[in-house]
Amino acid sequence: MIFQRDALSTVVCNIRTPNAVGEEVGTAIFVGKNNVPFLLTAAHVIANITPQSYVLLSNASGAPQKVMLSELLGGATFVTHAQADLAKAQITVTLQNKQWLENRCFPHDHIDMSANLLSKDVELTIVGFPNGLGANGSKFTPLTFRTYVAGQAITLPRADNGSACDFVVLEQPAMGGYSGGPLFDLGYMITGAMRTTKEKTLLHGIVHGTISDNTGGKLAAITPSKYLNGWL
Repeated sequence: MIFQRDALSTVVCNIRTPNAVGEEVGTAIFVGKNNVPFLLTAAHVIANITPQSYVLLSNASGAPQKVMLSELLGGATFVTHAQADLAKAQITVTLQNKQWLENRCFPHDHIDMSANLLSKDVELTIVGFPNGLGANGSKFTPLTFRTYVAGQAITLPRADNGSACDFVVLEQPAMGGYSGGPLFDLGYMITGAMRTTKEKTLLHGIVHGTISDNTGGKLAAITPSKYLNGWL
Protein backbone atom coordinates (compact mmCIF):
# COMPACT_ATOMS: atom_id res chain seq x y z
CA MET A 1 0.00 0.00 0.00
CA ILE A 2 1.24 3.48 -0.90
CA PHE A 3 0.31 6.31 1.48
CA GLN A 4 0.12 9.86 0.18
CA ARG A 5 1.41 12.52 2.58
CA ASP A 6 -2.10 13.84 3.21
CA ALA A 7 -3.34 10.35 4.16
CA LEU A 8 -0.72 9.98 6.89
CA SER A 9 -2.69 12.32 9.16
CA THR A 10 -4.92 9.35 10.01
CA VAL A 11 -2.15 7.13 11.40
CA VAL A 12 -0.56 9.64 13.79
CA CYS A 13 -1.73 11.49 16.88
CA ASN A 14 -0.40 14.25 19.11
CA ILE A 15 0.25 13.24 22.75
CA ARG A 16 0.04 16.05 25.30
CA THR A 17 0.74 16.08 29.02
CA PRO A 18 -0.17 19.25 30.96
CA ASN A 19 2.41 20.45 33.47
CA ALA A 20 3.18 23.51 35.56
CA VAL A 21 4.64 25.48 32.65
CA GLY A 22 2.38 24.37 29.81
CA GLU A 23 2.34 21.00 28.08
CA GLU A 24 4.81 18.34 27.02
CA VAL A 25 4.04 17.42 23.42
CA GLY A 26 5.01 14.51 21.21
CA THR A 27 3.88 12.33 18.35
CA ALA A 28 2.77 8.71 18.14
CA ILE A 29 1.74 6.33 15.37
CA PHE A 30 -1.00 3.69 15.35
CA VAL A 31 0.19 0.28 14.11
CA GLY A 32 -2.00 -2.72 13.38
CA LYS A 33 -0.68 -6.27 13.78
CA ASN A 34 -3.00 -9.24 13.19
CA ASN A 35 -5.98 -6.91 13.71
CA VAL A 36 -4.60 -5.78 17.08
CA PRO A 37 -3.99 -2.01 17.42
CA PHE A 38 -0.83 -0.63 19.02
CA LEU A 39 0.27 2.91 19.81
CA LEU A 40 4.00 3.39 19.16
CA THR A 41 6.09 6.38 20.21
CA ALA A 42 9.39 7.35 21.85
CA ALA A 43 9.89 6.30 25.45
CA HIS A 44 10.78 9.83 26.53
CA VAL A 45 7.45 11.12 25.16
CA ILE A 46 5.45 9.04 27.66
CA ALA A 47 7.95 9.19 30.54
CA ASN A 48 5.91 11.83 32.40
CA ILE A 49 2.34 10.95 31.39
CA THR A 50 -0.36 11.47 34.01
CA PRO A 51 -4.12 10.82 34.23
CA GLN A 52 -4.50 14.25 32.60
CA SER A 53 -2.53 13.23 29.47
CA TYR A 54 -4.56 13.30 26.28
CA VAL A 55 -4.22 12.92 22.54
CA LEU A 56 -5.39 14.95 19.61
CA LEU A 57 -6.30 13.01 16.48
CA SER A 58 -8.37 13.55 13.37
CA ASN A 59 -12.11 12.92 13.46
CA ALA A 60 -14.29 11.92 10.52
CA SER A 61 -14.43 15.54 9.34
CA GLY A 62 -10.66 16.00 9.47
CA ALA A 63 -10.81 18.26 12.53
CA PRO A 64 -8.84 17.72 15.76
CA GLN A 65 -10.56 15.59 18.37
CA LYS A 66 -9.43 15.46 21.98
CA VAL A 67 -9.44 12.03 23.62
CA MET A 68 -8.00 11.23 27.02
CA LEU A 69 -4.97 8.96 26.60
CA SER A 70 -6.28 6.43 29.12
CA GLU A 71 -9.58 6.22 27.23
CA LEU A 72 -7.82 5.79 23.89
CA LEU A 73 -5.69 2.95 25.28
CA GLY A 74 -8.69 1.25 26.88
CA GLY A 75 -6.81 0.98 30.15
CA ALA A 76 -3.68 -0.48 28.56
CA THR A 77 -0.27 0.81 29.64
CA PHE A 78 2.97 1.50 27.82
CA VAL A 79 5.92 -0.86 27.76
CA THR A 80 9.36 0.60 27.02
CA HIS A 81 12.13 -1.03 25.02
CA ALA A 82 15.09 -2.40 26.99
CA GLN A 83 17.64 -0.55 24.85
CA ALA A 84 16.07 1.93 22.44
CA ASP A 85 13.97 5.07 22.95
CA LEU A 86 10.71 3.28 22.11
CA ALA A 87 7.42 2.70 23.89
CA LYS A 88 4.40 0.66 22.82
CA ALA A 89 0.92 0.09 24.16
CA GLN A 90 -1.25 -2.78 22.97
CA ILE A 91 -4.60 -1.02 22.89
CA THR A 92 -7.55 -2.75 24.51
CA VAL A 93 -10.51 -2.22 22.19
CA THR A 94 -13.60 -1.03 24.07
CA LEU A 95 -17.01 0.36 23.17
CA GLN A 96 -15.63 3.81 24.00
CA ASN A 97 -12.43 3.80 21.91
CA LYS A 98 -13.50 1.60 19.00
CA GLN A 99 -14.72 4.59 17.02
CA TRP A 100 -11.26 6.20 17.14
CA LEU A 101 -9.40 3.11 15.95
CA GLU A 102 -11.25 2.19 12.77
CA ASN A 103 -9.12 2.59 9.62
CA ARG A 104 -6.44 4.19 11.79
CA CYS A 105 -3.54 1.75 11.90
CA PHE A 106 -0.40 1.62 9.77
CA PRO A 107 0.21 -1.99 8.63
CA HIS A 108 2.77 -3.92 10.66
CA ASP A 109 4.11 -5.57 7.49
CA HIS A 110 5.01 -2.11 6.16
CA ILE A 111 7.69 -1.69 8.85
CA ASP A 112 11.23 -2.34 7.65
CA MET A 113 12.75 -4.16 10.63
CA SER A 114 15.89 -5.25 8.80
CA ALA A 115 19.34 -3.97 9.68
CA ASN A 116 19.96 -3.00 6.06
CA LEU A 117 21.39 0.46 5.50
CA LEU A 118 19.16 3.01 3.82
CA SER A 119 20.32 4.59 0.59
CA LYS A 120 21.34 8.22 0.95
CA ASP A 121 19.55 8.84 -2.35
CA VAL A 122 16.10 7.88 -0.99
CA GLU A 123 13.79 10.75 -0.06
CA LEU A 124 12.36 10.29 3.45
CA THR A 125 9.45 11.99 5.21
CA ILE A 126 8.92 12.72 8.92
CA VAL A 127 5.39 13.29 10.18
CA GLY A 128 4.56 14.96 13.48
CA PHE A 129 3.65 17.99 15.53
CA PRO A 130 6.64 20.32 16.08
CA ASN A 131 5.85 22.55 19.04
CA GLY A 132 2.33 21.13 18.88
CA LEU A 133 1.61 22.68 15.49
CA GLY A 134 -0.92 20.98 13.26
CA ALA A 135 -3.13 19.53 15.97
CA ASN A 136 -5.14 22.41 17.40
CA GLY A 137 -6.46 24.47 14.49
CA SER A 138 -9.70 24.05 12.58
CA LYS A 139 -8.15 21.14 10.68
CA PHE A 140 -5.93 18.30 11.87
CA THR A 141 -2.83 18.72 9.72
CA PRO A 142 0.37 17.16 11.08
CA LEU A 143 3.49 18.72 9.61
CA THR A 144 5.79 16.83 7.28
CA PHE A 145 9.31 17.48 6.12
CA ARG A 146 11.41 15.74 3.52
CA THR A 147 15.00 14.81 4.17
CA TYR A 148 17.76 12.31 3.44
CA VAL A 149 20.05 10.06 5.44
CA ALA A 150 23.34 11.66 6.47
CA GLY A 151 24.66 8.61 8.31
CA GLN A 152 23.41 5.45 9.99
CA ALA A 153 24.35 2.67 12.35
CA ILE A 154 25.95 5.46 14.39
CA THR A 155 26.18 4.69 18.11
CA LEU A 156 25.39 7.68 20.31
CA PRO A 157 24.24 8.24 23.89
CA ARG A 158 20.48 8.64 24.13
CA ALA A 159 19.45 12.20 24.93
CA ASP A 160 16.98 11.06 27.58
CA ASN A 161 19.05 8.63 29.64
CA GLY A 162 22.59 8.59 28.19
CA SER A 163 22.62 4.88 27.32
CA ALA A 164 24.24 3.84 24.04
CA CYS A 165 22.02 3.15 21.06
CA ASP A 166 22.34 2.99 17.28
CA PHE A 167 20.77 5.84 15.33
CA VAL A 168 20.03 6.92 11.81
CA VAL A 169 21.15 10.54 11.41
CA LEU A 170 19.31 12.80 8.97
CA GLU A 171 20.48 15.87 7.10
CA GLN A 172 17.95 18.14 8.82
CA PRO A 173 17.16 18.63 12.53
CA ALA A 174 13.96 17.63 14.25
CA MET A 175 12.01 20.04 16.46
CA GLY A 176 10.42 19.46 19.83
CA GLY A 177 7.08 17.74 19.29
CA TYR A 178 8.33 15.58 16.42
CA SER A 179 9.67 13.14 19.03
CA GLY A 180 7.95 9.78 18.66
CA GLY A 181 6.95 10.55 15.10
CA PRO A 182 7.46 8.14 12.20
CA LEU A 183 10.12 8.29 9.49
CA PHE A 184 8.75 7.02 6.18
CA ASP A 185 9.91 6.15 2.74
CA LEU A 186 6.56 6.95 1.18
CA GLY A 187 7.26 4.70 -1.77
CA TYR A 188 6.97 7.39 -4.38
CA MET A 189 8.92 10.39 -5.55
CA ILE A 190 7.92 13.10 -8.01
CA THR A 191 10.72 14.77 -9.96
CA GLY A 192 9.41 17.29 -12.43
CA ALA A 193 6.88 15.39 -14.54
CA MET A 194 8.30 11.99 -13.55
CA ARG A 195 6.83 9.83 -10.79
CA THR A 196 8.72 6.86 -9.37
CA THR A 197 6.56 4.38 -7.42
CA LYS A 198 7.63 1.42 -5.27
CA GLU A 199 5.60 -1.46 -3.85
CA LYS A 200 4.58 0.19 -0.58
CA THR A 201 5.23 2.89 1.98
CA LEU A 202 7.76 1.76 4.60
CA LEU A 203 8.31 2.86 8.19
CA HIS A 204 12.04 3.11 8.88
CA GLY A 205 12.21 4.57 12.37
CA ILE A 206 10.91 6.77 15.16
CA VAL A 207 12.16 10.28 15.90
CA HIS A 208 14.43 10.45 18.96
CA GLY A 209 15.57 14.08 18.88
CA THR A 210 18.14 16.53 17.60
CA ILE A 211 21.93 16.35 17.75
CA SER A 212 23.53 19.79 18.11
CA ASP A 213 26.77 21.46 19.11
CA ASN A 214 28.05 24.93 20.00
CA THR A 215 28.54 25.86 16.33
CA GLY A 216 24.79 25.83 15.75
CA GLY A 217 24.87 22.70 13.60
CA LYS A 218 21.93 20.35 14.01
CA LEU A 219 20.94 16.90 12.73
CA ALA A 220 17.98 14.64 13.52
CA ALA A 221 18.54 11.36 15.36
CA ILE A 222 16.16 8.53 14.49
CA THR A 223 15.71 5.27 16.36
CA PRO A 224 15.87 2.71 13.52
CA SER A 225 12.98 0.28 13.21
CA LYS A 226 15.37 -2.68 13.48
CA TYR A 227 14.77 -2.35 17.24
CA LEU A 228 11.11 -3.25 16.64
CA ASN A 229 12.07 -6.68 15.32
CA GLY A 230 10.79 -9.25 17.81
CA TRP A 231 9.49 -6.52 20.11
CA LEU A 232 6.46 -5.12 18.26
